[in-house]
Amino acid sequence: MAEAMCDYAAKVLPLLRQAEGEIQIFPHAKVDGDCLGTACALAMTLRKLGCTSKVILECEIPQRLAFMGIPEDVLTIVTSENANEVLASQAVAFAVDCSEGSRMGAAEPVFEGASCKVIVDHHVSAEVKSDYAYIDGTSISCAELMAALIFEWENMLHEKLMDQFIADCLMVGIQSDSGKFSYENTKPNTFRIAASLMERGANVTDNAYHLFDETCEGKVRLHGLALSGMQLFADGRIAITKITKAMIDETSAPEGAADGIVNTLRDIDTVMAAFVVRENGQGELRVNCRTKVGFDAADFAKKMGGGGHHRAAGFTGRNIDIDTFADQIVKEAKAYLEQA
Repeated sequence: MAEAMCDYAAKVLPLLRQAEGEIQIFPHAKVDGDCLGTACALAMTLRKLGCTSKVILECEIPQRLAFMGIPEDVLTIVTSENANEVLASQAVAFAVDCSEGSRMGAAEPVFEGASCKVIVDHHVSAEVKSDYAYIDGTSISCAELMAALIFEWENMLHEKLMDQFIADCLMVGIQSDSGKFSYENTKPNTFRIAASLMERGANVTDNAYHLFDETCEGKVRLHGLALSGMQLFADGRIAITKITKAMIDETSAPEGAADGIVNTLRDIDTVMAAFVVRENGQGELRVNCRTKVGFDAADFAKKMGGGGHHRAAGFTGRNIDIDTFADQIVKEAKAYLEQA
């Protein structure tokens, strides 16, 4: 990866520094620690290089990531009213942790309207349409790739770009997507980059607390309801639970409160595949899937119209009630296990 990243860094740096207008950075919708940390680290680095940069979001940063302390002037929230204005100020569109506008929610038309697109992603996609794309499906996080890119720029320019804030943003991304460095695709290079970020001031302990341990009453109560409603199928190899809008209202659970429930189901000793089906209040059902060796979450999610990683993936149901969709998921998961 090192040699390829060196070439990529040299290729995109002149493009970005010569841009006349905003370099707009696009994470995917429903931001997580990886895409948001990567995007903000890139934005702050580009500002050090004399570029005008903004992170383009479809909505405000969720409360669970507020601890990152991202400056408001780095962010632009896209709405139907300002989309044309945002696009008019754009020189380059830089996608991180995703490759297609379809994953960017309300920001999609601004990204798709770009005359020049740059992409750094760790999700392999057949839809990549850019001469400036760096895709590495073996990397556990996009933040890991962005850290490597920034370090390459430092080597090229003989200039320090990575400060504590940037290092912390990238560490949040790596910790988020590696599950505190515990997921099976965590590699030696993940620790090497994390060590380099710690040397620049990244705070692993505080990040881990906010990402994985900090909670609130509403979240605890929602987890209780969801776990009490868990069902097991296929001799305990499939676990599933449902989270309705009524459950969220009853517990006053905040946005993102369902995070972690699917991991608890997956951790049951007999379970191969765990699913959480959640109503989002907008006529959609969001499904999180976590699996163990022997059940490819990405492959299964693709069959259901979604995608992701081998052990963590997701997909969406539309125009179907939650009970019917849950039954369908269990049926398809049973069939998948039989074919494995």
